[in-house]
Amino acid sequence: MKFFSCFLVTTTLLLLVACQSNQNVSITDVPSSTPTRVVEITSNPTLIESTATLQPTETSFAVSPTKTPVILSTNLNPKYNISATLDFSWRILKVEQEILIPNNSLKAIPELSLVVQPNWRLGVFNLTEFTTMDGTPINSYTLDGIHLRVLLPEPLLPGETYPISLAYEINIPPILTSEDFGPNPFGYTSRQINLTDWYPFVPPYIEGEGWLVHNPWYYGEHLVYPVADFNIDIAITNAPNTTIIAASALDLGDNALHQYKLQSARDFVWSVSPEYREFRDKVGDTTVLGYAFPYDIIAGEAAFKTTVEALTLYNQLFGPYPFESMTMIEADFNHGMEYSGLYFLSNAFFDTYDGSPSSYLVTIAAHETAHQWWFGLVGNDQALEPWLDEALCTYSEKLFLEKLYPGSLSWWEYARINYYEPTGWVDSTIYNTLGYRFYRDAVYLNGARFLDELRTLVGDDVFFAFIQDYLAKNTNRIATSADFFNALRGHSEADLSDLLSRYFQYP
Repeated sequence: MKFFSCFLVTTTLLLLVACQSNQNVSITDVPSSTPTRVVEITSNPTLIESTATLQPTETSFAVSPTKTPVILSTNLNPKYNISATLDFSWRILKVEQEILIPNNSLKAIPELSLVVQPNWRLGVFNLTEFTTMDGTPINSYTLDGIHLRVLLPEPLLPGETYPISLAYEINIPPILTSEDFGPNPFGYTSRQINLTDWYPFVPPYIEGEGWLVHNPWYYGEHLVYPVADFNIDIAITNAPNTTIIAASALDLGDNALHQYKLQSARDFVWSVSPEYREFRDKVGDTTVLGYAFPYDIIAGEAAFKTTVEALTLYNQLFGPYPFESMTMIEADFNHGMEYSGLYFLSNAFFDTYDGSPSSYLVTIAAHETAHQWWFGLVGNDQALEPWLDEALCTYSEKLFLEKLYPGSLSWWEYARINYYEPTGWVDSTIYNTLGYRFYRDAVYLNGARFLDELRTLVGDDVFFAFIQDYLAKNTNRIATSADFFNALRGHSEADLSDLLSRYFQYP
């Protein structure tokens, strides 16, 4: 989770930072009430306090007495079967979706939650049908901003799975600009359509707390994803013959119907353009794909080469990448974002690439590739503990250069980190910093400094053994800071008190 800005303060990209929004927000821009996650569960929907702010629409219906069937599940990943038809010219997406929602809790759950990110923007999401899979209408729900709550006729028992079916239309909006409340690459430009966080999805369920749903913010990422299984069918109409789909998985279909299967992934994302030029290579059993616009072929080759090199290196340093494909896409906007099996890379990096590895095009491509481990495999609460993926991915940039392009390390130390003289607590949230610059400096840059000092303190052998252990123990989970330090303590008894007191507000 995972944007970066493309602020060009000088003729170089010195203010570019991986995976954050292109927002510079002063303290006066911040709403008076800070959003918090929704965790309360109750059988009475009127008792739920919504913390949503700046949300556009609300729909509510009366409680239905109808008993809804449940299915006992042996695989507790949420499962999505989605059939989507994109009218490319009119930018309308029609979707039929089935979801099997598991109860992974130790207790019965009286209410289900879905996150409907497209409903954050007015007039984008139109729910036309909402039933169980046997066709029974679901009337006992509320849709408030991005949070859809379903009050069950009977509580869902542990190990049971609740089947629902939705039909909806998405009027794809233009991609948000820096003046908008954001960030979000979801939408269209004149060159591409990006379907990110486009379907209602099941948020994580936290034992003893409830469904983990955060409100959008000016910068950073607020969405948290459990791993899930996807079966996706996509048809495209009214599109040029040269139109290409770049997606989180390999296309198993044909030119008429594109079919994708992806298991134990955080999300499924796809991007469509008639202008893409494709790059292709293999890293072990993984097919690596790259997509760039025709006027950026040289820079596109460099970004793709970095993706291949970083995937190879991180397989060795962290652990094996488990998916069949990995995709890099040139973003037709000034920020970037990582998803399962796929990432966007800002076109501003392509525009300023000078052929050297001492460049943001190369280092941020390495950063985004690292997110396949620190976000994709090991998830985290990106709103409340963003350092767990962003600091690790920023430090992975150094590891990449150190191993493959050591002559660029001094450039990276200065241009990426020291130039900004970063301050701030590494364990900051997206809500408690005073703006994008403060958040970036604390979480990304100071986070990388912390990891570098930690590595020096414990030594390379311990550091990389601990990182691999942290990955192994937390793959497919939502990891916490406690998980990070518990894994570390399994490999080192070094005194961390001074280090933690300097970098963490709550050591």
